[in-house]
Amino acid sequence: MPRPHRIRLSTSPRTRRLLPGLLLALSINATGIAAADGQVTPPAATAAATPGAATTQKAPTSKASPHQASGSEQSDSTGAPTHTRPVTTTPVEDCEPTRAGSRERRAGAAQACVTTSTKPSAAAAADSGGCSITAPGTWQYTRFGYCMYGLTVLYTLRDAGGKPVGTGTLDVWTSAVLPARGTTWSELVRVTMTGATGLVTTLNVKFRSACSAGCRATTRAPWYGKTGDLIVGKFAKGTVSYASTPAQGTTVDFTTSYQLYVTAPGAEPIDPNASWSNPEKIRCDDDTGTPGPGCVVPSVMPVIEMSALRNDPGSPASGAGAAAAGYLWAQDNLSDGWGRDKPLTRAKNGISERTARTCGNAGSKPFRARTDLVPDDSCAAFPFGATHEGGTDGASCAEIIPHYSTGGWDFSVLTGGTASPCVRAHVPLADLQSAEGQLLEDYADQRVLEAEEFKLEISGPTAEQPQATCLKSRPDGALTSGNGWIANSSEPVSHVNKTTTPLGPAGTRAAKAQACLGAERGAGSDAEGDITGWQDAQLFALANQPGAQLARCHLIANVLGGKGGTGDGGPDNLVPCWQVGMNTGTPSMRSYEALAQKAITDNTAVGPNDAIFYQVTPHYQDGDSTIPLGVTMSATIERADGTTRPLFPDVYISNTRGNTGLFNLGN
Repeated sequence: MPRPHRIRLSTSPRTRRLLPGLLLALSINATGIAAADGQVTPPAATAAATPGAATTQKAPTSKASPHQASGSEQSDSTGAPTHTRPVTTTPVEDCEPTRAGSRERRAGAAQACVTTSTKPSAAAAADSGGCSITAPGTWQYTRFGYCMYGLTVLYTLRDAGGKPVGTGTLDVWTSAVLPARGTTWSELVRVTMTGATGLVTTLNVKFRSACSAGCRATTRAPWYGKTGDLIVGKFAKGTVSYASTPAQGTTVDFTTSYQLYVTAPGAEPIDPNASWSNPEKIRCDDDTGTPGPGCVVPSVMPVIEMSALRNDPGSPASGAGAAAAGYLWAQDNLSDGWGRDKPLTRAKNGISERTARTCGNAGSKPFRARTDLVPDDSCAAFPFGATHEGGTDGASCAEIIPHYSTGGWDFSVLTGGTASPCVRAHVPLADLQSAEGQLLEDYADQRVLEAEEFKLEISGPTAEQPQATCLKSRPDGALTSGNGWIANSSEPVSHVNKTTTPLGPAGTRAAKAQACLGAERGAGSDAEGDITGWQDAQLFALANQPGAQLARCHLIANVLGGKGGTGDGGPDNLVPCWQVGMNTGTPSMRSYEALAQKAITDNTAVGPNDAIFYQVTPHYQDGDSTIPLGVTMSATIERADGTTRPLFPDVYISNTRGNTGLFNLGN
């Protein structure tokens, strides 16, 4: 057979998916994450090859398309779909008479009323509990979690004539991570008082949770006693817990619901003032053949991952080699696009029969091993026999041979072509067994049930020697950093210190910072110097938090190559901040800098020609400010094949002291 032209398909290590970053991070760190943009559809099919002829086709750039279920279906930072639903409220006041003899009644308040809405106050935007602050008033879901941000409760005292004499505003968020193994979990609840007027200065907040049949709330109240007495800027936070006990071989579906009691301190509510429910069902099951039960959000489609790295059992980065490469060829070239444009459905029974129709003697054209071309040759069928889409007669399948050479895969097409409904790939038996093992492993990891739809994502293939978008273009003035670049910017300010005596001279303050972080990082430098706002920060700390440690926060972190010296561009990359608060702690800038650092250093997310497009924008109160109120951070992984996914999109870190939410250093 003639030597085929080479098609480079460089591969990246298989990243084992942890619990979705959207929700694992939010329940621990209480920070914001948004969903990823969808990708474009695969290229059009090319003409079929002449039967019996050996041809070579170039595999196009891998373009994974998300499942198109509805306008609310997106993709999260792992590539798995996410789902959103609006928070349902009843914008009608629920009023009760104030208690006779109470402080409110003596002050002239005859009624206490509560209204719920989905218009969060500006003060709540930085405290979203991990839900996207760009989409308040929504429930957000991944396969293994959910969160709700943007529920506002307004407490109003009215006089005998119905006129408001005082108001208090509360912002509510909740978030939970479901157990892939186990059927007990906790939901983090936070209620923040964001405003008060008139007679309302303090509110008592009590919270209760429940769940429907198939589940029980084992801890219904997240806090007790005085924890629920709030003033503006304070919050009550705690967890509620749930448990479900599906019988072996069964599934149970249920929903969670919530009640909030809001009163003035000392009053005794009879009924909940505000109530709402989670509109999406949660499923707990003991029906996947895995060791023990677990729980998911079934409306979010699971994603099965497979690696096309070469199969090397002795390497921690071993993949399914030629088998996964053959499946990806099918996704890229066949019109059905199974697992990408059209979901596959799991089949637990009849696997051997379907496999025999495609790869065995049950079809009209049995598979003939080509051990002259592929040692230990076996048949890798796609769609899989372990799906209901598998089992197509092998006579109608395209037949291909994946070849590996330095840098990637190329393919010889023996029969059939892009008009075929299926593929039979000639692959080493060890590669096929690895692919089958990865499929079964992810079925278990994602708790995919019989006849449940799923997506298939195969990592790595790209065109020859492409680069991430940001590596190919850099803004004017950007400085080389490793194999990427960093671009700091500044803007004029009237005084580099605005609270000193005398005032500081005119100068500049740090503005948006951007970086293209490649696999090779540049060297950063430590922060130093009398940067803009530094003396203002010292005066503020002395007056409000004496002894508290300040820091010069890098916008582009030192560990990512960001500069901090007085002579290397550091002043445009530094802003004054609290050491424990905006710089370190949970959440803090360091929380997200570490994500980018890890993605580069352990080489699981960023390949040789990939990069992270990283941005940090300081937010100032006005044009004279020398210290930002906080920063917005975002990082997007840009693949060399043109695809992208957010590492963390648009998280806001407030320049407040510790995790109190108080003493914002911004001026």
